[in-house]
Amino acid sequence: MKQSLDGDGSMPGYYLPEHAQHRLQKLGEHMRFLARLAEPRTRAEEQARQPAIRMDELAFCLELLEEQVRLILDEARWPATLHASV
Repeated sequence: MKQSLDGDGSMPGYYLPEHAQHRLQKLGEHMRFLARLAEPRTRAEEQARQPAIRMDELAFCLELLEEQVRLILDEARWPATLHASV
């Protein structure tokens, strides 16, 4: 998908403050960590009928993720314009 510049050399989009960008990066790291944590580490864990992580623990992690995503989206501003450097 190609983004085009407006007639004045600017590109419309969303503005995300630096602290929200940092929060978004940390959130991505946290999600990768949770994905690794959920992977089975032994053959027994792979074949177990019940996952090693309890559902209430998973629900809590997902609630925290939702809260962080909401905080980031609350910081996003529309419209924002990026001006092309000349």
